[in-house]
Amino acid sequence: MSELEKRIRKREFLEKVVPAKEASLFFKNGMLVATSGNPLMGYPKATFLALADRMKREGGIKIDLLSAGPLGPEVEEALVQSKGIRTRIGAIGSELLRDAVNRGEVRFVEGKGGQLPAQVRQGRFGKIDLAVIEAIGITEEGNLIPSTAVYDTPEWVELASSIIVEINLLRPLEMEGMHDVYLKNPGHPIPIMNPLDRIGTSFIPVDPEKIRFVVASSVPDRETPEISIDMLSKRSAKELIKFLGKEIREGNLSIPLPPLEVGIGEIGSAILIELGESDFSPLFFYMPAITDPILDLIDASKVGGVSAMALRFTLKAWTRFQSTLEKYKKLIVLRPVSISNASEVIQRLGVVSINVGLEADLQGQVNSSHLMGSKIWTGIAGSYDFSRNGALSIFAIPSTAKRGKISSIVPLVSHVDHTEHEVDIIVTEQGVADLRGLDPWEKAQRIIENCVHPDYRDPLKDYLRKVKKESGHIPFSFEEAFSFYKRLREKGSMKEE
Repeated sequence: MSELEKRIRKREFLEKVVPAKEASLFFKNGMLVATSGNPLMGYPKATFLALADRMKREGGIKIDLLSAGPLGPEVEEALVQSKGIRTRIGAIGSELLRDAVNRGEVRFVEGKGGQLPAQVRQGRFGKIDLAVIEAIGITEEGNLIPSTAVYDTPEWVELASSIIVEINLLRPLEMEGMHDVYLKNPGHPIPIMNPLDRIGTSFIPVDPEKIRFVVASSVPDRETPEISIDMLSKRSAKELIKFLGKEIREGNLSIPLPPLEVGIGEIGSAILIELGESDFSPLFFYMPAITDPILDLIDASKVGGVSAMALRFTLKAWTRFQSTLEKYKKLIVLRPVSISNASEVIQRLGVVSINVGLEADLQGQVNSSHLMGSKIWTGIAGSYDFSRNGALSIFAIPSTAKRGKISSIVPLVSHVDHTEHEVDIIVTEQGVADLRGLDPWEKAQRIIENCVHPDYRDPLKDYLRKVKKESGHIPFSFEEAFSFYKRLREKGSMKEE
């Protein structure tokens, strides 16, 4: 029996197995195509690579691509190079797609994490013509066994008119049982009381009539370097750990800590590493994606349980995960994004939300998605859900960018993703600004004193003194804000590289 035959337990589906090139012929110009995954793993590759080749050969084929999470280069970059994406709905994972959006060549509609499936159900983007889904197998009943990401796959399988299932032969079947697939039932609560609670099935239910093709894939993951953590990120992480310890001593946080959500990137990884070196144990996580440092925490016996919607490992971490899968499987549950990011569950569990941002302002607002106010970086994604619903909303930001040439704390952020109402704490390598219970002027003063780099502290204090003459409840003046930027530019601090 071949490897593919072992994975397709419903024998009738073997008749639907075709090469990726043949499956790519099903795509039509103008289709709304849904898929799922994240930039490192869990997304279908062979089908989209074949589609990109067809687009290059034939031309005239463009699709609208729907996925709540950012995707890897075999999807986003391959299709952009083939001029095959008309609209991207969700988030952005690749540099080429980001550049195409910023040049106006691809239309981009930003999705809001766990809210996107509900918006699709409402018909906001039209009907899904085709879902292309990665799985590791098909059960005897014809249901799909998810791969390393559940994400929005269950919703797309339910809502799509047609489905192409891509079986990833490089993922171990032993992952079966790690997933908990549950779709929201309107009018009924989501019965999760603990990150490890299982409330659904280990498979994704599917109407077999919708499955047009099954594609076998042995396309390997690309080599992804481990995140290198700079000194600023380490210092920011240490400041955050000190703050959490202080909150426990003052009785504001429990022991063990409430479930944590930690964002992706250098600072997020640095925070997880510092948690491993802290006395906090056991740690529970209710988060969108599981990254390499989570495995270190599990190996150190510091984790009580992790709920997420996807694995996001480098190749080195994946090798370790696969070699001792049964150990990790006991502590990890993978769920749909509509459950992983559900407001109701985040609030019930009292999640401490720790996300990263590009810049913050003196009002306590955070920009996490756009550079210079206009150029998309990736999208707001899951930080939208957690910052608004977490029991404590923390944003970690380096105090400067471009090797100190610009301040990341400014009078007014160039783009607002998270208003002052969703930001409780701002952390930089300089310190922590606890904004809870403060009025706008007190917030501004605390941010300057605790979070701003010394090189920019006096200019921001000067800004605050000037706006005090004309401001009301909020310390802000357009004229003085622009003057602040102008003065920095004249000093060379805002100079573009």
